[in-house]
Formats: sequence, structure tokens, C-alpha cells
Amino acid sequence: WLQFHQKNQRRTTDRQLAMLAHARAAMATTCDDSGGSPRHLGYHVQTELMEEKCWQKYSDCEAPDFFEVLDFARDGGFAEVHELWNVMRYVGAVLAIGMMISNLATIVINDSHYLISSAHIERSSSNVTDDDASYVASISEDYMISGMLVDSIFYIVSDVTGLDIQIRSPRIALVGALELILLCLLVMKAFSCIMWSLTTDNQRLRWSMAMTLFWETIPELTSFSAMRLLHFATPSVVIADLFIFMEYSKARGKHDGRFTQIRLWVQFVLGKLACLVLGIDAFLFKVRIAYRNIHKQDIQWFGLLSVAMFIVQVLGIVQLSMFVRGRIFLFIFGGEDSVMEPHEQALQNVWQAMLVRRIWYTFSWHQSIAVLLTFNEDDFQKLVLNERNEVKHSFARDELRMDDSTESE
Repeated sequence: WLQFHQKNQRRTTDRQLAMLAHARAAMATTCDDSGGSPRHLGYHVQTELMEEKCWQKYSDCEAPDFFEVLDFARDGGFAEVHELWNVMRYVGAVLAIGMMISNLATIVINDSHYLISSAHIERSSSNVTDDDASYVASISEDYMISGMLVDSIFYIVSDVTGLDIQIRSPRIALVGALELILLCLLVMKAFSCIMWSLTTDNQRLRWSMAMTLFWETIPELTSFSAMRLLHFATPSVVIADLFIFMEYSKARGKHDGRFTQIRLWVQFVLGKLACLVLGIDAFLFKVRIAYRNIHKQDIQWFGLLSVAMFIVQVLGIVQLSMFVRGRIFLFIFGGEDSVMEPHEQALQNVWQAMLVRRIWYTFSWHQSIAVLLTFNEDDFQKLVLNERNEVKHSFARDELRMDDSTESE
């Protein structure tokens, strides 16, 4: 086995050397007369050559400067804000607004419909058809993690209070009502941000509210559902929150006592469990709604829209773009300890608010809205990082030049 392993290693090394020799031969035949960059080399060939030359350059260095090409924008990137605009921003903004309106419409219509259908309503009511009532009855006993507990608590409360309340499916009513309540809170947050942005005289608060509206609330509304609760119960988020909460609870315990620390830990664990249980139940409820929309010969346009938004909601359980943006902010503002201190969080918030203000004053109002709705981590990287072009070009030229030592190899 050892001989076979050594032979396989030699074959791999010979193959890599052959690829490198081929790349060098291609370099020798396609380089400019001045010994500069190649004209027709493929991307992978250039990468292979550059990798070999970079290894030769840095392998013997005690402290290699890999980031000599990059530099942070000392002005926060505000000087390059005017470069953010392109016509495709309009397309992205229209798609974002359209997805938000579609998501809100499907949630309100479906949840209110099933919430009314799950209640005890006479058949003479014009709001609920026999088909709706029969479908709710057919799924009223379908499995949910909190189903039996919710049904039991509802019937116990109904008997104890003496209220003659009859609901076909308390578990369905709970999920529908919970999603509508969370949606109302999020919409109220959006309107609150709009009102503060338009009415307050405090400049910091005005642009902070505008930043919250465009970069937090509207992206959440685009793919919001009760399934979003699963985001707070995913392993990566739980682990990240756990490390942050450990430091927070330790500080609170030293300041307020041991009992406060225990209470905070109980709240943390119960909160994560509640998000997990209710998020899974919301997912099961949404799956049954989507199944009813597609389990027919002729699907209507609203049923197709509901299924499409269900897919968007599932993909939006973990807000990947917001998570990546948060990690980038932590990398830039959090320092080497990767812990966001109060002054670092304040610096990030002020930078974001001032960036929103600069974008608004740089472009027209419709262009500003389009840029703010489509701003992503690529734009952030473009603003914050600067490339030293003279170092970059000289580096590439030196690494790709076929010098005498290379030809002798």
C-alpha cells in the first residue's frame, strides 16, 4: 500500500509539473515583446503560473505581505458613491417591491381565509364555502408539534371560563393568527421608520430610520413568514448567539446577581425552543396550503403565486444576504476579537446612516431609492476597499514575466 501511495503521489506531482511546463510554454509563445502580461492565456493557466510564482516569492518570507495591494478607504468610501449607479438598479428595485407586495398579499389573504375557516362559522356565512370548511376539517388533526398542547389548552380555557367558543382547529388558528400578528408588527415598524424619517428634526435619527427601512425592514418583508422563526433556531445562528449571550449573561450576573443570570439563561433557552417549535409548525401549515393549491388539475393564478411565494419564504428562512452583510460588518468594525463593542456598533450605525444620506443627496430621489433597495455586500466592498493599482499592476507584471531563471528551469 505504501508503494502504491508513493507511486500515486509521483504521478500527481508529474501531472502538476507537466501542467506548469505547458503553462510556461504557452507563456513564452504568447507574451508581449516587452515581457509583460500574456495575450491569449486562459484563466486557469494564468492562475497556475501565478500560484507557482507567488509560492516562490512568499514561501521563504517570515512575514509575507499578502495584502499590500489593498487599502481601506479613509473617507468611508463616500468618494465612490457616485459609481454605484447603473440602469439595472431599476430592475432590481422593481423586483424587490413586486416580491414584497406579492408576499404581503399572499400572507394576508391565505392566513385570514384559513383563520376564518378554522373558526366555528355557520354554513350560511358567505365568507366560507363548504369546500373550505371541509378542507380545514380534514387537516385539523394533522400533525403539529404544538398541536395537541394548543388544542388541550384551548379546550381547558374554554371550559374553565365558561365561554362557548368553538373552533374547528385551534392549532391552525394559532399559526395563522401568529403570522398575521408578526406581519402587522413588521409593517408597523416600516411605517414608523417612514414617519420618523419624514418628520424628525434629528438628522442622526432621520437617516438611521431610513437605513433601517431600506436595509432591514423591506428585505424582511420581501420573504417574511412565520417560518422565519426557524432562522433563530438554526445551528449556526444558535452558536453565534450563544457565544454573544455567554459574555452578556456573565456581565449581567456580575452586576445584577446570580439570579438574574439564571433568569436570562432560562429566557434564552425557552426562546430558542419556542422559535424551533412554532417555526416547524408554520412550515407544516404552509406545506399543506401549497399542497392544496397544486393538488388540482387547473391551477389558478393566485394559487401559482402562493406556491411561488412559499418557495421564496422557504429560501428566506435564513436571510443569507443579511447574514453575510453582518459578518462583513463584524470583520470591518468588530476588530480582531470579532466582538462588537458598544463604540464599534455605534461607529457602524453612524457609517450606515451617513452613507444613506450621501446616496440620497448624490442621486435623484428615484435613483436613490433604486440604489438603496439593491445595495448589497459587493457595493459595500467596492466602497470600503481600495486597490493600489500601481502595486497591483507591477505585481502582476513581475509575476507573469518570463525571466531568465524561469526559462532555465
